[in-house]
Amino acid sequence: MMENGSSTEKDGKIRCSETAKGGINNTDSTPHARGNAANQAGSSSFRPLPVATTFEQQLAKLEERGLYIGDEDFAIAKLKDLNYYRLRGYWLTLEREGRLVEGASFNDVWEIYQLDAGLREWLWHAIAPIEVKLRTQFAYHLGNRCGVDAYLHLANFKNAHSHAAALKGFVRERDRAYRQGVPCVIHNMDKYGRLPVWAAVEIMSLGTLSMLYGNLDPGAGRGDGDKGVAALVASSFGTKPRYLGSWAHHLTTVRNIAAHHDRFYNRLMTIQPLMLRQDRAYAGAKQFPTLLIIKRIYERSWPEEWGYIAAELAALVDAHPGVDLAPMGFPAEWKGVLGLS
Repeated sequence: MMENGSSTEKDGKIRCSETAKGGINNTDSTPHARGNAANQAGSSSFRPLPVATTFEQQLAKLEERGLYIGDEDFAIAKLKDLNYYRLRGYWLTLEREGRLVEGASFNDVWEIYQLDAGLREWLWHAIAPIEVKLRTQFAYHLGNRCGVDAYLHLANFKNAHSHAAALKGFVRERDRAYRQGVPCVIHNMDKYGRLPVWAAVEIMSLGTLSMLYGNLDPGAGRGDGDKGVAALVASSFGTKPRYLGSWAHHLTTVRNIAAHHDRFYNRLMTIQPLMLRQDRAYAGAKQFPTLLIIKRIYERSWPEEWGYIAAELAALVDAHPGVDLAPMGFPAEWKGVLGLS
């Protein structure tokens, strides 16, 4: 077992610095340390880090907490694949006062994980057309109404701080793309010194794009009696700017969860989407609102596609009948709400 600290290999043995005898080198301090020396890394004001455990010890710990293991070889194989700490999030719904509920098994935890993995893959594919369309519509309307580099100009946006933050992120993304040799970035930067909006949207993150869209001034690109850019983009999605801005912000978070293989099941969604009036009964910090706003976007943009991807979602959920959907905010009539009955 290896504790935290530097290590060297000698005579076939791994030797590690002993954090218990004085902790990390006293000349080093944690980058998050605040205040006086009492808050430095290794100080007695912090608790010691947990000791690393073997896969077998992790399994024993689960048994001690009341989880029925069953096939130990299978359980250890999954711990090797998934990391105990990652898997822990999936038995939280089976926990009561630090112990697993009576009858809870490792297979129950594995079923929750499998459903969540499938949901993340489904979300990734469902969000992709929305993201591409938002890039397209933002670039088209902003470029034609306000100019090809209008995303760089504060006059088109409501909040200076938000605009500066978005551009800071964009510059990082642009420079990274340049270093990686992305042809459209090299061509435009070498020739013009900046990117036209239709090239910019292809290399900026969805987070940057949603910040820029949500911050658009309602009057940007507006003619006499005409819609501005924000309204034109929202109209292409069959909704209003305040809804589309909220949905784009929320879906950025969801997309990042899927991209980083993080847990979606039973997660507190801190960025909640603004719900349409007919959907407000289902609003909340759980996962069902995400599915509902995706439905609303599809039925306005690609109504013929929703039936197919909704059926895929239903098949995924039905393949794991033992998983409780209530922690995700699913109502009993969820299939009907999503147009599946």
